[in-house]
Amino acid sequence: MEQNRVIPRITTHHSIWEQITAISSLVLAVVGLAALIFTWKQIHEMRDEARVQIAEMRAETQVQHLTALMDKFDSVDRIAIRRSLALKRIDKRLGRLREMDVDDAPVELGQELDFCEDIGLLTGRGYLDRHDVWNVFGTWLFYLYTDARPYLDNLQGQADYRECKNLVESIRPIEAKEDASAYDHPTESDLYSSYLIDIENQSGQPASRGRAPRKP
Repeated sequence: MEQNRVIPRITTHHSIWEQITAISSLVLAVVGLAALIFTWKQIHEMRDEARVQIAEMRAETQVQHLTALMDKFDSVDRIAIRRSLALKRIDKRLGRLREMDVDDAPVELGQELDFCEDIGLLTGRGYLDRHDVWNVFGTWLFYLYTDARPYLDNLQGQADYRECKNLVESIRPIEAKEDASAYDHPTESDLYSSYLIDIENQSGQPASRGRAPRKP
């Protein structure tokens, strides 16, 4: 005779606890996922904030470097250098530029190119904003570079004033866009007039580094 088997019954008590356990596991999973999403968003917000802070710090540093160069350009020593160069570069009696002696160029021309080299180096390494450099020093850079071109072309070393050359060429597109190339190729008459201003300029007067009046 076959013995009766005892079949376990699923009680209502066990069923409720299993449901509670399942719900608890689901809640924990949802909470864990929410925590991960929150942490991910926080990290990305912190990264975005850090990027903004870095950009602001970089912009502030660029302004500080630009201001320092402006102060140097406007200094008594730099004004004296430009005035001395102007006296050597123009013939007021004939009302024209003197011919550039590429083998015996004025010492002051080298000093001006050295300053241009410093600006080019700082710009190339990101310490200066290129558009700011164009806006503040663009006209002076184009005029200096044009007058010094025969001397620069005569130099033997290809690396001589490389940063200065690269800087001038790199701001030509900005000049073309912003000012329709008004000053990037000054004429001999433009250079003569600019040197006359440097001769007349004295300490305490505004320096002629900024944007020149638009040509008619």
